[in-house]
Amino acid sequence: MIKIGVIINLFAIILGSLVGIFMGHKFKKNLNDLIMNCVGLFIIVIGVKSTLSSKADIKVLVYLIIGAIIGNFIDIDQKITKFSKFLERKFIKNQESNFGKGFVITTILYCVGAMAIVGSIKSGISNDNNILIVKSILDGVSAIIFSSIYGIGVLFSGFAVFLYQGIFFLFATQLKFILNEASLQEIDYLGGIMIMGIGINILFKKEIKIANMLPAIFIPMVYSLIVKIFN
Repeated sequence: MIKIGVIINLFAIILGSLVGIFMGHKFKKNLNDLIMNCVGLFIIVIGVKSTLSSKADIKVLVYLIIGAIIGNFIDIDQKITKFSKFLERKFIKNQESNFGKGFVITTILYCVGAMAIVGSIKSGISNDNNILIVKSILDGVSAIIFSSIYGIGVLFSGFAVFLYQGIFFLFATQLKFILNEASLQEIDYLGGIMIMGIGINILFKKEIKIANMLPAIFIPMVYSLIVKIFN
């Protein structure tokens, strides 16, 4: 059974999205642009802090490259985009042009990083929801901003986050065995790099395919498991 921390995160994103959707129209375009510039800068800073606080070494670059190769081969970015377009056709009558962008950006933003993984594992093992509650506050506040710009696609990202964190919650005991301090630092470092990429996309109107880098998040887990098996 999914415990309260994962559920709180889902409802925080939904609530924040609803506030942004219903209040966002009151923002003028130049104010929206300024807000998004602020968000882009802030996301870059968060990413930089994640990388600077980590003791990870050059292995992270290798993980990132391998993950990007795998992600590009699978073309995760394209699959997420197609899925967002399917949701748009299925549920959105007025075919908002920003639905897909909002869904993709916020799904990646809310899933990468150690908080989503470690918070879900701690919730599953010891019912400690503190990390997920803090993450929920951050996600809910940012959902207000993003949904005021991109619309209801941000709300749907909450369900993707729920599924993602729910998987870590359900397999918490096994993942606790796999993860060690080094692998957690590497995950945090990789998440920081991807978060910076999202900030760059927002701030400089780039199209870096961050979604194709997502497999890199799981490589430290695989490496840690291999080390444990052969030691």
